[in-house]
Amino acid sequence: MHERGEVPLFRLEAASGPPRGTLDAWQRRDMLVALLHPGCDVCQALHRALQERAPGLRKEEAEVMTVVPPGREGVPVPPGALVDVEGRVSYALAEVFGGQGRLGVASRFGGLYAAVDLHSGTPQRVLDEALAWLDLAQRQCGECQAPLAWD
Repeated sequence: MHERGEVPLFRLEAASGPPRGTLDAWQRRDMLVALLHPGCDVCQALHRALQERAPGLRKEEAEVMTVVPPGREGVPVPPGALVDVEGRVSYALAEVFGGQGRLGVASRFGGLYAAVDLHSGTPQRVLDEALAWLDLAQRQCGECQAPLAWD
């Protein structure tokens, strides 16, 4: 069985709002971390879907973050996205997720449950798959992965 990686700890400047990142959620909330392709319409559509769901997910003890790596000059950064000017965080996330254009689902301790390819279906399908993984993460102990509750 392949060992799960860990989402790197970081804090980045937001396109709008205060700096934030996995450092703020670590040991407090499960995480959905999207690593977008700069200027990609599919990635931007998923970003918008995540932003719409973020308030409800926050109530369910999950934090939503979207990271945009450096791109071509003049490519706009979506509102609410985290800007990785130097590219270090994007590189580290791509290493753990298996590339850019992925939505990582991690426990509050940073353990990666899944990295869903943003281009594998409609934004709703990708989001549904990620939310199913988030549900699993929230039903297991973050330290030992034993089930917390059985339905």
